[in-house]
Formats: sequence, structure tokens, C-alpha cells
Amino acid sequence: MVSELTAPLRGPDPSVFGKKALSRSDILALDRLAAAAWAAPEQEPFGGWLFRHADGITRRANSAAPFPPDDGATLDALIAHTESFYPVRNLPPRIQISPAAEPEGLDTYLAERGYEIETPVDIMIADPGKLAANAGGVDIHESAPAGWWDLYMEGYGRDPRRIVAGARELPLYAAAPGTNGGIDALGLGVIGGGWLAVFGMLTRPGRRRRGLGTAIIQALAAFAVDRGVHGVYLQVEDDNPGARSLYEKLGFRGVYGYHYRTLWTAP
Repeated sequence: MVSELTAPLRGPDPSVFGKKALSRSDILALDRLAAAAWAAPEQEPFGGWLFRHADGITRRANSAAPFPPDDGATLDALIAHTESFYPVRNLPPRIQISPAAEPEGLDTYLAERGYEIETPVDIMIADPGKLAANAGGVDIHESAPAGWWDLYMEGYGRDPRRIVAGARELPLYAAAPGTNGGIDALGLGVIGGGWLAVFGMLTRPGRRRRGLGTAIIQALAAFAVDRGVHGVYLQVEDDNPGARSLYEKLGFRGVYGYHYRTLWTAP
């Protein structure tokens, strides 16, 4: 069987933009793309699930991705592995739950076991060709320019460079130049499986409400379209209505959500 770490990346085909709702297979394809784009430095496939560890930097990179179990992998075995893998790394057992999580009924099972919901997130998608129409004024780099990571870490208070270095395909670093020669806004894109993932949108506080976030996304989309990308996706937390409003104005639509189930008390 092909390992989750080496399986070819393939996102949903362009027909997804004409669908009112995504199929389970489309959702699973996007889940797999996101796992490969934001790849934990330590990844362990077990029973079809993917166990990820990145020293606690982001929940995505420190949770189990419950992809379809391999033949013979029981739910009891998968949960037992979860509850041994994370505590020895000084993290609580945590599982990412989307509509494609398997086996079915996993979310209910975890709730009954005492796992609590954390951080509901929506996945939003858009046609990159439409986003790219008005691109301009933002530089796209295939390696981080001077000052890019400094601004990222200043804004987010974390250093995910080892995660980004593990992306299966191509990371992109968008930078809106500032008047003093620095960077006023940035965004991280990752191309994979015919799709562009957008992460890490950030604008300096004094430069907000000037359209820089819009320009970042449009520039990333234009760069990606030139490389054959046919879809863009991003992830926005439920408690971030400002970002959601921006993305909707640009043409993104929410297609499904996910959350985490975390066991704070050891069994």
C-alpha cells in the first residue's frame, strides 16, 4: 500500500466550483492536500491515520488526521495509538475531525470518551482565474525574502519554518513592499495537487484597511494559475468574521468545516 507520505497529491477537479456541496471524496482530497501543505516535521502513518507532531506549533501539525483506516485497523487500536503517541511528546491526544473523518461516527465516539471540541474552522474555496484578474503590486518569491519570517513571527508569535520546509510541493512567499523598504503585508501559499493553499495572511497594524490582504491573495493566485493551478483553498476560524468577510468579497465560499477533539485528561 502507498504511504500517506508518498502518495501522489490530487485535489478535486475544476467541476467542484459548479457543485452546491462537496462530496466526501472531494473533502478527503482537500484534507490530504492540507496535510501535505502544512506538514509536521514528525509524521507517522499508522493504520491509515496520519499522526503529526511539530513541538506544539499549531493544532493542525500536532493532531492525528483520521484518513480511511487500512484493512484490519480497528478503532480501538487507532485510539490507543493516539493516546500513546501524543502524551509521550508532552501533548494531549488530539484528532482533527472533518466530514471525511473515518471511521464514520468517530466524532460521537470521541465525545463519549471525553474528547472536547476545539477551534471550529471552515474551508473556503475559490476559482484562481477570477482572483488573478486584478493582481499587481505584490512580489511572489519561492524562498522567503529578507524580513519575511521576522514579520511573520512578530505577528503570530511562532516559528513554523520546519513545517513549511516539509511541504510536499512548492511554498510561495508573498510580500507587499513597504514605503521604508520593509514588508507591510505577507501571505504564504503552497501549491500541490493542482491547488493553491493560502496560509499565514498578515498585515502590519498601521497598514490595515488598504487592500493589502486582497492584493496578496490575488498575486498568489496569478502566480499559481501560470503554473496550472485550478483551485484555491484557505482555512478560517469561526471566530474571525473579519477575515471571512474579506474572503467572501473576493469570491471564496465555505464548503465544509472541521474541528479538533482533544482529550485534556489522560484516560
